[in-house]
Amino acid sequence: MDTYVPLQEVSVMRGFLLAKLFLILLHTKCALLTDCTWRAVVNRFEKVGEDRDIFMQQHEIKSVEEVFKELVDSAIDPDDKNAKYYGFPYYLKINLTCRSLASEMAIRTAHYSGMRPLVTVSFEEPAHSVRQKQEQLEIEMTAAPSRMGACDSEEACRMCWYTPMPYMNGSVVMDVTVTTNTIGLPVDAKRFSININGFMKLVQNKAVFKIGTKLTALSSFLTLRDPSRPLWHTYTRAPVLILGDIPRNKIVLMSDTGFEDYFPVELGIDSCWIGSISCPQKGFSSAIVDTIATESTLFIRQNQLVYYFVGHYPLLHMRSSGSEMWTRILNNVCVKRLNPVFFVKNDTEFVIALGGGWQEGEFFLITVKDGIVNSTGSLKAQQQSVCQFLKVGCNIVWVVFSANENKFILLVNEDGTNRHFLVEYQKDAYFKQIYEVPELVPRASDTGFVLLLGKEAYINKTLIPRGLALNPFSKIFYIWGNVILQSNDMVSFIYLCNFPGDSPIKYFVLSFTGQIAFVTDADEVWVMREGSTEIKRAYPSKAWSVYNTLQVMEGSPDHDLNAKQAIVTVFFDKDGMQELIYREDPGTTGRLIKRKFPLDHILTYDQLINTPHKGMTHNGIDYIRFTHRCPFAVVRMVDLPLPQRFTRMEHYRARPPEIMEKTGIHSMKSLTVYQGLVYQLLQLHSAYHRSYADPVHDPTWRWWKNKKEDAEYYYYMASNWKSSGGIYVDMANYVKIYNLIPNNLLPKTIYLDRKQTFVFSVYLSIRTTKQSMGETAEENSLQYMWLTILLAHPEYVHADLHRQELISRGSVLYRVSITDSGNYPKQQLSGKGLLKSSANLKVAHSGMSCYHYTGSGIRTKGSSYLGINIGCPPGKRLAFDITFTKNYTAEKNKRYFDCVKEDPEMPSISSPSLVEELFRKLISNTSPQRASALQHHERQGSDQTTYATTPRVRCHIHGLRLSHTRSVYYLQHARTGSQGQGLYRRHSGDWKKHLYSGRIQPHLHIVIHQSVIPATYAIGHHPDQFFTSFLQTDTPASGTQ
Repeated sequence: MDTYVPLQEVSVMRGFLLAKLFLILLHTKCALLTDCTWRAVVNRFEKVGEDRDIFMQQHEIKSVEEVFKELVDSAIDPDDKNAKYYGFPYYLKINLTCRSLASEMAIRTAHYSGMRPLVTVSFEEPAHSVRQKQEQLEIEMTAAPSRMGACDSEEACRMCWYTPMPYMNGSVVMDVTVTTNTIGLPVDAKRFSININGFMKLVQNKAVFKIGTKLTALSSFLTLRDPSRPLWHTYTRAPVLILGDIPRNKIVLMSDTGFEDYFPVELGIDSCWIGSISCPQKGFSSAIVDTIATESTLFIRQNQLVYYFVGHYPLLHMRSSGSEMWTRILNNVCVKRLNPVFFVKNDTEFVIALGGGWQEGEFFLITVKDGIVNSTGSLKAQQQSVCQFLKVGCNIVWVVFSANENKFILLVNEDGTNRHFLVEYQKDAYFKQIYEVPELVPRASDTGFVLLLGKEAYINKTLIPRGLALNPFSKIFYIWGNVILQSNDMVSFIYLCNFPGDSPIKYFVLSFTGQIAFVTDADEVWVMREGSTEIKRAYPSKAWSVYNTLQVMEGSPDHDLNAKQAIVTVFFDKDGMQELIYREDPGTTGRLIKRKFPLDHILTYDQLINTPHKGMTHNGIDYIRFTHRCPFAVVRMVDLPLPQRFTRMEHYRARPPEIMEKTGIHSMKSLTVYQGLVYQLLQLHSAYHRSYADPVHDPTWRWWKNKKEDAEYYYYMASNWKSSGGIYVDMANYVKIYNLIPNNLLPKTIYLDRKQTFVFSVYLSIRTTKQSMGETAEENSLQYMWLTILLAHPEYVHADLHRQELISRGSVLYRVSITDSGNYPKQQLSGKGLLKSSANLKVAHSGMSCYHYTGSGIRTKGSSYLGINIGCPPGKRLAFDITFTKNYTAEKNKRYFDCVKEDPEMPSISSPSLVEELFRKLISNTSPQRASALQHHERQGSDQTTYATTPRVRCHIHGLRLSHTRSVYYLQHARTGSQGQGLYRRHSGDWKKHLYSGRIQPHLHIVIHQSVIPATYAIGHHPDQFFTSFLQTDTPASGTQ
């Protein structure tokens, strides 16, 4: 008996099956040539080759310099008193894990085929830079192969690659990126978050947790019914993350690797419940409900009690050595909720506490600076709380802090009603109501959004706001709950109606790079992009099911069609959107899996599943034609400038020392030498605080300057296998790199100095005849491709788009210029007080509909997010050119005055004339040029090319020492001088009196002309270093001279 299916149903079934088949073919096309991935862990200095150690020790290994004493006939000078050939307490161990090949065989094959891992360690600048200046720094190291333990034959040897695991003074957060040298096995680059854990200690040479007791079996306290929870921490600054909200248990999940691995810890706090009439509690719970991680401190809330624990971080040079136990704060406050503050302000991190009970309607601020935790009283304005200001009984639902504008935004609910207000608060200054949230949900429109002008229609559904979110880079502000309201100025709002709100939002996650995710009460995961009204449900969805099936077919161990799993949290890191999954596999006690959320795949699969298609014939061949929703075929960034001028990234390169070993396998001796070389390289960088410029503006110059002439001799000895100690150190392998290439990739973040312009091009191309397969001219036209740009701060940054149509190529070339307007009024020291801004480039009509296939998988395209920092960039300093000074003085003065203590780098100078020629324009740490090669700053006024103001100075150097204290004293008096008067005029009598009495020995005399400049002075770090420089002033360039 035949079964007939309606034609419409047949079409739907056929379309879904064809889409699935098409996805399988595309997934097969994108399969990698190898199934190997990198794995990186740290090993203690004395335990190389073992499993992962916890990165907790923060002291140098001084015994390393003993090995260097054997290198007597090499470029290394063991007797150099200024060199520090120490070591770091850890090595980085690089391994390969493969699905179809044993790890040992894969590593051996890679090694003998010439592959060498390249390891780039990026140091995140601290929240408060105490010893180091603000800087962007990274070092690239080639990994050295070495055996793991002893072995009898070469074929049976187990080996891995190793590099030193460096740290920098003041940085406890490191990103490690491992790539190949493009020889041998093709393995995709992978990033690792390897941070210092200051919440551990050694007890009998064993690492134990200071905050509590480590647990093992996850299934003893986690269940599949537990809801997901948000992961809160200071953006890019927190080395250790914690995740709580585990029902009925005072347990947190802790990780110092961004949850690549984790530790369940039962916290060492008393489970207290202090309920009262003034602080009523619905019930007792041991759960840690709010957890927030900052750079040095962990915060938790249990019931109405707030605790903190300060880690042990000597590298941060904190005023605290760390906590020994959990400490309560806000002891007299009934806290109902903690709100995170994601960004640092004035070198300080913040946590916001909302009051409950008798303190309902009040909020408090917890501050962390240099390891010292403090709290404020109830934040009020003119002795009024926000409820008294609104003149209603109220409760605070949520508070966010705007670091750029230094103000708080409060979401306030009137008691007993559904009225909600947005209130702006400036600390100790004022409250200001800026918006009243509608009480009902607006009626949706086909455009995907509704302008809230007061004239729109509403449906009979209550609007329930639950929280706020603010991206300081884009200035886009959100009110979220069972709806999403969006604003660019916190005054005018739009309702994004593509989110149905059947299940209200539980938590809202910003990436601060353009992508947004939020999780509902039903643990649905939704995604959207800033500047777009398109919102999609990513999980659960048909696209997710297709992706999961394809991963199972590929043999992924992290995916299973019948897996019992639950979402623990969803968050963003530098690799994009991530999810943490709890799985209960048979025969296990449960496990947590961190995996990259397949956002690009899901958006692509969703489009292919839902895009209309039809049959067509082209050149006599039948095809299934999918409608192209993307207006272009190709988009590329071209003509990008060298990135370091704008990213301010200082890049060093180090290679392992050459060894006299035919197999190329390194011994512990050569690895120890590698440690010392990397330590010395970074030591030279951190010690480069000179106020003047070397003849070669490079910290490594003075390392090899006395050995360069013997380089060929050392190479000759090495080529004949006669290097001392069996190790050859090539001086060219330890350098600072100034010419990194952009690789046609837009940087994630740039720094724009005063009136500086960042210029690049965007190339767009339509589809060819073969690609379009019969599309209409309107669907595949140059007039359908337009590039747009959205600026967060148009008052400080402006952009120009110049369009050029290349008709013969079917392409459009846009010349994009992003320029600082020079109007930013709040510049501070170099790298300080920068304004967070952004530029969002988007091809019109692209939405979430454009994608392309790469060797590493699907990538969406059509929009790019560029972070912009406005103000005086890091790495700017006033340079004093010693070489030019000597030549200039000899020409003008015809004589020298010898110093009491001769120093070839510090000649004595006597010149009554203005010697501003000796001071050069503020030079950059990312430029190799010496100071004398740069242009002079402007003769009158300040340098108009930088936010760092260059003062005019007059120097009288007498050749005698002047103490630091006395230098500061005279310079401070110079600041207080009146117009046209300086130290020389006002205090000349006092100067001579002390000089002739022998109480001081003046070494440098500086006169500031024209005006009083509130300057920051950098005094020489050594008593014999007489030169004093002005780094920059706190005034804008358009102000004083």
